[in-house]
Amino acid sequence: MYIDRIILNNFRVYKGENVINLSVTDDKNVAIITGNNGFGKTSLLTSLVWCLYGKLMADVEERYRKEIYDGGGYKNYCRELMNRSVMDDTGTLNQNLFSFSVSIRIKKLFIPVIPCNDLEITRSYNVTTNTETLTVKIDGQPNELTKEVGPEIFINDFILRKEIAKFFFFDAEKIVGLAEVRSIEDRRSLGNAYSEVLGIKKYLDLKGDLENLRLRISKKSAKGIDRERLDKLTKQFVQNGKIIEHQTTFLTEKEEELLLKRIASDKFQERLIREGSSITLEEMKDFKIVRDQLQQDHLKLKNRMKEMMELAPLAIAASQIEKIKVQLYGEQDQKDIQNNDALLRRKTAVLKDAIKKSGLINNDKNMNSLYHLIEKTLLPHGLITFKPLLDFSAEQENRFDTVHENLRSSFSKSFKSLAAELKMQQTSLAMINRKLSDAESKENDPVIKAIRNDKNQLDTEIHKIENEVIDLKAKNIAVSTEQNSLAMQISELNKKVAIENKDKAKDEIAARLISELEAFIYKLKDRKKHSLEEKILAELQVLMHKSNFIEKVEVSIQGDLIDIELYDHYKRKINKDSLSKGEQQLYATALLKALVDESNIKFPVFIDSPLQKFDKEHARNIIQDFYPNVSSQVILFPLLHKELNEEEFGLLQSRVASCYFIEQLGQYESTFKEVEPVKLYSSSQTLA
Repeated sequence: MYIDRIILNNFRVYKGENVINLSVTDDKNVAIITGNNGFGKTSLLTSLVWCLYGKLMADVEERYRKEIYDGGGYKNYCRELMNRSVMDDTGTLNQNLFSFSVSIRIKKLFIPVIPCNDLEITRSYNVTTNTETLTVKIDGQPNELTKEVGPEIFINDFILRKEIAKFFFFDAEKIVGLAEVRSIEDRRSLGNAYSEVLGIKKYLDLKGDLENLRLRISKKSAKGIDRERLDKLTKQFVQNGKIIEHQTTFLTEKEEELLLKRIASDKFQERLIREGSSITLEEMKDFKIVRDQLQQDHLKLKNRMKEMMELAPLAIAASQIEKIKVQLYGEQDQKDIQNNDALLRRKTAVLKDAIKKSGLINNDKNMNSLYHLIEKTLLPHGLITFKPLLDFSAEQENRFDTVHENLRSSFSKSFKSLAAELKMQQTSLAMINRKLSDAESKENDPVIKAIRNDKNQLDTEIHKIENEVIDLKAKNIAVSTEQNSLAMQISELNKKVAIENKDKAKDEIAARLISELEAFIYKLKDRKKHSLEEKILAELQVLMHKSNFIEKVEVSIQGDLIDIELYDHYKRKINKDSLSKGEQQLYATALLKALVDESNIKFPVFIDSPLQKFDKEHARNIIQDFYPNVSSQVILFPLLHKELNEEEFGLLQSRVASCYFIEQLGQYESTFKEVEPVKLYSSSQTLA
């Protein structure tokens, strides 16, 4: 399949009817469309996407979604697509002039069962009546198939599905986004697109259709209360699905609005910085909280220091404290001896009397020796007497021991630590006070006040939207949880209902086919996975000039999520963020080439801004090995001398079928001028 002709009529800078022929052959399948920035290269690419998908172009690429959103909706966006020169014409009453259109003629398109030499798609929009018209003609005539399914569905099902159009209409500079996929949403979005490209989704859809068939058979065969309950649960399930879809759309809009307001808030902050107020209101509040906390901590430290200063004289007189300790402990020993002496003597007398009465020892000499040994052992001798000077009570002794132990072990270390901490807090408090003083003095500036007020108002709106986003996500989670519960109930209920005899065979066949499809899809995913790994690796090794830089590519497909990991020759995973922008673009380019090859979809590839961020060696690889082979028709939109110099064009020239310059005849009037490929660069000098 290839695009034979494009006709633009009053579309953006293309005033009136502008025709470009892009017929190709097997040997010459590349077309070059060039022009200065602002002349209409991007407008031409946009015209093709709009012609094919209309309002559904928002699903093709994020930038189209943002442009439609920023324009205030699809109708307002379409008004901006109208050529301004025509819109500004006055005195014209003919409403037909206030319309624009894009027509694409495709050849060698295969449509099952329907003979087709060429197919023409034309989409037009009248900015006066805000009406859009889409026609699809096969060999110059309307067809029953397009009427039956509708032209939008026909294009999506038989030409190119919108979910995978991003792989055929892309900006070579921006495709590095494929190397920066991180979030679950991005991985799921790309996973769905990969499933479309790799041909997996049609089998998943078929499996879903068979499951719905079984559900309808079960509903039809259910009886009594089971039928009513199944019908009620099914309606609730469908309704919840619509609610989730609506809330997801609304959530997307709110997130986009939040993103734009955050960007605006950041711009206000930049203006504040330029005006001399680099601190935000939130930071000022945080600084005040920190200051108050520091003041409280500082007061506590000063109180602790005051308590320790009360012990300072005792620490200075440490030697005298030691003498007091010796005196106090001596008095304690003296008291203990005095208190225990009388008791020991009584006990000794009782013991001697008991020995005497026992009659165990009859010899007086031995008896006296034993008495002497008992007295020597039990009774104190040679006591040192202390004159009582202190006479502390037990409570006073304990308090003295505590103070003495503190002075002896931890007082000095604690005092130094406390002094250092107090000094550090004083320094921090002074720094915070200085920052607050500087900020508060600048906040009185009238310009800063005005900017601050605008930013605060915007931040309030941001906070409100953030809460709305949180509420929407919570609602989605609640409905999704209910959906899971409903799905389980429907599944259990389906097991209970009886299958009528005439539908039982259908149900059994559907069940068998679902089982076989599940096995087939598993094998298909595995085969596609290995095939995609091999193709990506092969393309990387062709495009990159680093020897053995990437040794292995691993594709992981888990449900509707897909991950692609790269490994070097040491079997280490390569972090894609560590790749240069040029290497990321090469990786994304190799991924695109592998996906296009694996998809077997023969649709033309349109490449804007080619050869950005590539060095000379990589550019040569891209020109010789990628662009001529990525599709049966390739249309490049380069800036000559900047994105494609004459030497690089020489490597591609043998594959070039046609070349066009976009010339600007007036402020809002561009047109196409065809030149021979051999005269491309010489003509560029003349036109410049």
